[in-house]
Amino acid sequence: MAEKLLAEFSPVSTAEWEAAIAKDLKGADYEKKLVWRTPEGLAVRPYYRAEDIAALDWIDAAPGEFPYVRAARADGGWHIRETIEAADPAEANRAACAAVAAGAEEIAFGQAAIGNVSDLALLFAHLDEIPIHIANTDEPLLRLLIEFLDQHPRAATVSTSFDPLGNVEFAAEILASAPSNFVPFTIGGAARDEASANAVEEIGVALAAGADFLAAMDERNIKIDHTASALEFSFAIGTNYFVEIARLRAFRMLWARVVESFGGSLANARARIAAHTALRDEAAGDLDTNILRATTEAMAAIAGSADSISVAPFDARSRQPDEASRRLARNTQLLLKHEAHFARVADPGGGSYCLETMTGSIASAAWKAMQGIEAAGGYRKVHAVENRNQELGAKG
Repeated sequence: MAEKLLAEFSPVSTAEWEAAIAKDLKGADYEKKLVWRTPEGLAVRPYYRAEDIAALDWIDAAPGEFPYVRAARADGGWHIRETIEAADPAEANRAACAAVAAGAEEIAFGQAAIGNVSDLALLFAHLDEIPIHIANTDEPLLRLLIEFLDQHPRAATVSTSFDPLGNVEFAAEILASAPSNFVPFTIGGAARDEASANAVEEIGVALAAGADFLAAMDERNIKIDHTASALEFSFAIGTNYFVEIARLRAFRMLWARVVESFGGSLANARARIAAHTALRDEAAGDLDTNILRATTEAMAAIAGSADSISVAPFDARSRQPDEASRRLARNTQLLLKHEAHFARVADPGGGSYCLETMTGSIASAAWKAMQGIEAAGGYRKVHAVENRNQELGAKG
């Protein structure tokens, strides 16, 4: 039926489209009037056609297939992650259990005070089937988590926000003893991805950091597959809707290429992505608009196929969120998943001429950014220089 309908229309060439546009512009500057230039330097044209994506090598890959542009999995689901800020382990556990009962599918403990295995037992009680992320992690806590998980095997994954590049020797020690369902490291933590870097710069830095870590562990005779499966990547999702979708798609493809280049298996080249709505975009005095911003940011994360998504309460920047604002943040995702049926389709933008072209443009620019960091000595060296410069600037 659709083929017959389309057959009624004569094909229109790109040259004919351009001629019609030039006529309507009546001498006005095409670039200034119709081309959108993003902060990343991308030039987004007013329309795209099949010819624009003909050379892209991932177009025929399905969701869940290498290089994972279209998602790391074949389905459209994701985990609704909720952050619990209570410090007391028992209190944090009660809040987590209540959140799960109300629809949360993954829990992040942001401020839990953990001093021993007993504290972890209190914190994890009744959550064996729920993935858990520990945000405030240091070296002693990582060792404690491994001890606890050895004594109390869990069905669900435990992950942490620990940056492995701060101490690669320690990271190698952790990898040597980490159980299979433990994801001990995160690249792209809140401090970096809430900063002012644009989408291209952020991906380039994350790729460089990840490649540096793979290389460091490879030098210590740790298998690439083991290293890659121990990493989570964290991204703050901003308000630039289509760029945010394309950014996650581009990153997933580039990370798959990085892991492949190190000799990792295709299965372990899947990037594990945790996305959260950007606090930097919240306005302290415009709470209602924050709800709308968070909703569209969550939609972008879903369309970009993030594995877990956290929506910040609309009042997170202005006051301590209460139960009502936390519930609304949780319900934003529940509505998107169960009422708007966003989970029914993997990679809903797949095949879009504009989105696929944007994905390719971001990927190309981010790869060059990563190569620039590598040419300067790699992520750790560049990061150390930046830190020294900041310290000197603060003293000066």
